[in-house]
Amino acid sequence: MIVDHQGNLPLDLSPFIGRNDQQHTTAELLRTRRLVTLTGSGGVGKTRLAARVASLAASHFDGVWMIDFSALGGQTETSVDRVYGHMMHALGIQHQQSAGLEIILAHLASKRVLLILDSCDRLVPQLASVVVTLLQAAPQLRVLATSRQRLGVDGEKSIQILPLSLADSARLFAEFAEAAGASDAALSDTDAIEELCRHLDGLPLAIKLAAGRALTLSLQELTDRTADRFALLAGADRPDGTTAQMERVVDLSYELCSDAEKAVWTATSTFGSFTLAAAEAVASAAGRDPAEVIDAVAGLVEKSVLTPTTSTSPARYSMLDTLREYGLRRLKQASQSRSARDNHRDYYLAFLASAATDWFRPSELDNMAAVRRELPEIMSAIDHSMNVGDYAKAREICINLMRSRAPFFWGFLKTADNALQDVLAAPDPAVNSPQGAMSFAAVSAFSAWIAATHGRRQQARSTLDSAYTLLEKQGIGTIAPLLFADGGGTALLEGTPDAIGLCLAARRLFATPDAIGDRHQATMMWAIATALAGDPHAAITANELYLKEAEQSGAPWAISWALWGSALAALRAQNTESATEFISRALRMQRDMKDSWGGTWSLALCAWIIAARLPHAADPQEEARRAAWLLGASLARQQKTGVVIAGLKPLAERQERAYAEIADILGELTTEKQAAAGHRGYADAFRVALGEPISRRTSAATSSHGLTSRERQIAFLVAEGFTSAEVGNQLMIAPRTVDTHIRNILGKLELSNRAALAAWAAQQTDEI
Repeated sequence: MIVDHQGNLPLDLSPFIGRNDQQHTTAELLRTRRLVTLTGSGGVGKTRLAARVASLAASHFDGVWMIDFSALGGQTETSVDRVYGHMMHALGIQHQQSAGLEIILAHLASKRVLLILDSCDRLVPQLASVVVTLLQAAPQLRVLATSRQRLGVDGEKSIQILPLSLADSARLFAEFAEAAGASDAALSDTDAIEELCRHLDGLPLAIKLAAGRALTLSLQELTDRTADRFALLAGADRPDGTTAQMERVVDLSYELCSDAEKAVWTATSTFGSFTLAAAEAVASAAGRDPAEVIDAVAGLVEKSVLTPTTSTSPARYSMLDTLREYGLRRLKQASQSRSARDNHRDYYLAFLASAATDWFRPSELDNMAAVRRELPEIMSAIDHSMNVGDYAKAREICINLMRSRAPFFWGFLKTADNALQDVLAAPDPAVNSPQGAMSFAAVSAFSAWIAATHGRRQQARSTLDSAYTLLEKQGIGTIAPLLFADGGGTALLEGTPDAIGLCLAARRLFATPDAIGDRHQATMMWAIATALAGDPHAAITANELYLKEAEQSGAPWAISWALWGSALAALRAQNTESATEFISRALRMQRDMKDSWGGTWSLALCAWIIAARLPHAADPQEEARRAAWLLGASLARQQKTGVVIAGLKPLAERQERAYAEIADILGELTTEKQAAAGHRGYADAFRVALGEPISRRTSAATSSHGLTSRERQIAFLVAEGFTSAEVGNQLMIAPRTVDTHIRNILGKLELSNRAALAAWAAQQTDEI
């Protein structure tokens, strides 16, 4: 049984003509070949063909995911870590501690997934290395790449994508021209269409661009213009792989644009994708009237320069790589590259400043989602600032990215932290000025805060001490972000009373109107610090204020955390009835929000509360089993999302106490077994925590997590019919080692033979 298809293939309603044989041949190849690369010049249609192939092959995979690399590999060399972070973002993987290969492998290793790696041209060395490692570690993975050259990986099957035949070119032109509003009379002149298509050399993008002009130019005019340009531009392909024929058609399309359309085309070529608001901002900064932009964008969509995606809100626009490169070349020729990239960067400075100020409102989930959608552009803005030595603006972007809280909610803390570390390592002499020192200290504070939330005590302390020293040299006592990170970190790492005063001091310093959200975060950590180390009555009072403040804001994520703090305070006061009510409300909100970060903390707290009330439970044995199960499920979710409660002393102590309370009822062995069951079935953790029923089918499916990663790899390969020798060859281990693994797998799953294992594999419902 194939699981429900998942992925991110774009909806493509444009006509697709020709290449039927290549579609089916490539789809069949992916059943036996691990890596297939579609090669060809710019504009020949590699991306669309890859998407069509993926649609044909989708039924053979658990999911099909397209990752576009066109926006990476710009002015400076892109690191492999950056490639991993980009892949995790595209795959929707949330993990707070790592943006690396091991996390991607953990999500792909046992799944039948097709990855489309699109526009690999600028990153061939990095992607070749990544692909080799992925294919070695994930036996069921298939990769379909598009590039102007092969990746050069052993076992790669490359297919050169040639231009369309004359007949198919004419059919495609007629389809696009009819959609553009060309007259029936013009479209009936098949000889003229074929003559034009000869000059367009069968390149789908060139055909699409020319067809977009069929309403305003006759077929003869289009043919004459392309023919004239052929004499000037014919010759060898460009170094970037764009043919001279493609260049002349794009030139024609550009020259027939209005001045506003040209300005928007070049200004937005600095983006990978963008909204109308972004286009208005960068075009305005380049000297265009913002009122012109919406018409210019509409015109570029009609001319097939921009591709709209209206399934998102707001709508997003992008360019094919060939058209984006053309716009960037135009900027370079006009000596406007720096100013255009500055405008792009400044747009994200303003965007993040707004997100940082506005998150503590009912719209906070939408705000954080918007930040996540813009993450590739935000990272590009940071890169540009670093490349041109504008470290102050790089720091400002990083600060407001963290203030938006999106990295916590959406699970890209490691990506954000890497940017913070790069900015902190920059050789900026301005940090020896008062303003520079405060900016540097604020970045340090966020870096220390991330370290603290992950239990890295020494790193957090060292980073804070360096920031304090820098401020002291400038005669500055402290700043609010530093006090917040110090107090919040002390609360989580040590659980000592001095954290309460530090957080309260930070709360008082966050006094400006644009720091309302920051002040609330300080309130949060003051209330939590009081719940961890203060008088129980004071903890209740502090968290009542915290919850009231959150509820008045209407911000759902803030409210869920205030409920968490209230549950912790009630547990500290031994009021388990109130604690249960608070944590149940928090869990329901977090489930509705799909909050992997907060939900993981709440599941652990729920287990502690159940353990604390065992002496008064109607059925202590049953409740103890549920608490133990939740401890195991919480640990599994911590490992999956990168949350590290074990490194936070006061919370780790509460965890140990809960375990001891459970073991007093069940004994060590039963407690361990129940925790192991929870670890396997963590996907049902919210239902178990809230006392909701679990279907037997779901429970059985989740039990597959009792296998190790390597055992799951082998189990699925065996289920596909591979022999021990074939499995060993793929995984580079001896056949007898494979046989040993198979015996262990059968024993763990209580199965008798390989046929039963194949049936088990068909029932799995894991999600990527």
